[in-house]
Amino acid sequence: MSASSRVARLCQGAAVRVALVCVAAALAVSLTLRAAGVPGSAARLFLPSLIYALVVGTLASVTLRRLGPRLARVDGAAKWALVIGLLLGLAVVATLVGSALSAALGLVPREAFWARVRSDAQIVGLLAVLLGVGLSLYEGARARLQATTLELRTRELEQERARKLALEARLASLESRLSPHFLFNTLNTISALIPEDPARAERAVERLAALLRFSLDAVERGAVPLARELELVVDYLELERARLGERLAYALDVDAEVTGSGVPPLALQTLVENSVKHAVAPRREGGRIRVEAHARGDRLVLGVWDDGPGFTPEAIVPGHGLDVLQGRLSARFGPTATLTVERQDAGTRVTLALPRSPARTAVTA
Repeated sequence: MSASSRVARLCQGAAVRVALVCVAAALAVSLTLRAAGVPGSAARLFLPSLIYALVVGTLASVTLRRLGPRLARVDGAAKWALVIGLLLGLAVVATLVGSALSAALGLVPREAFWARVRSDAQIVGLLAVLLGVGLSLYEGARARLQATTLELRTRELEQERARKLALEARLASLESRLSPHFLFNTLNTISALIPEDPARAERAVERLAALLRFSLDAVERGAVPLARELELVVDYLELERARLGERLAYALDVDAEVTGSGVPPLALQTLVENSVKHAVAPRREGGRIRVEAHARGDRLVLGVWDDGPGFTPEAIVPGHGLDVLQGRLSARFGPTATLTVERQDAGTRVTLALPRSPARTAVTA
């Protein structure tokens, strides 16, 4: 639909509303005059009232629509004082126009024109105020309804985006866990452990099962306690250490007070996995990883440091790993959650900071 068509439809809708209000006002005025004993037939009383109402309504509607944006910037009683003053000014113009039309239609004798103007000025002023205030209240209510509808629609879109990002995170997690390369390496490691250390092989199988189970179920729960996320991180690191051996060294530095805080599932694990893939596995000498979790006032700060060569935020691959995590954080927490990458202590540190809240009150990411 073209812009001109949309404007035409809007004008038609506004014209219909103004006409209906004017007819109702004219009918009310004519019935009031007849009940008050003013001489004349119902039609003779109604037609001048209708003319005045249409003139006043049209002028008020056009004027208020043009000046509406400016009046909206004025608050309280000052706005209504301006509106009523404007309407009374319009009433003078409307009285002259309405009386001229009534005289042209033969409803008012020409010799009584100015007398009719003076006598009708008060009632036209009342009509102008009633119609103008009514239209102002209606348009104000309609604008608030549109704003509320837009806000609700925006929230729905944000929630839909959050669900989509959560699904992408889950699929990305499953892709990394269930990829043939990952499964081959893990199962090959377990196979090699069976004759040498059956107990360790059994623990590796249990860790792999827990890792896959968490990947399938955790995102649907929306948030998990940090303690549970740390268990997943340890399972993942132990599986990788079973494969990489002494090339992988890791340590945990976690404040006990934050273990009950809620975190998006797989958030910390994503940071750890990124370090293993880029800082440890590709290097012959391996590398070290330090996982941190601390409270900073009302914020939870999660960090993963490694001694690898590092990378820049621009190197993050769209649609994978850190990029998906960053999108989930933005959808869930907005600007209150941050993901930063920096060089620190001859290594690279990726830090995730988000509002601190108990896991039971966390909302789906």
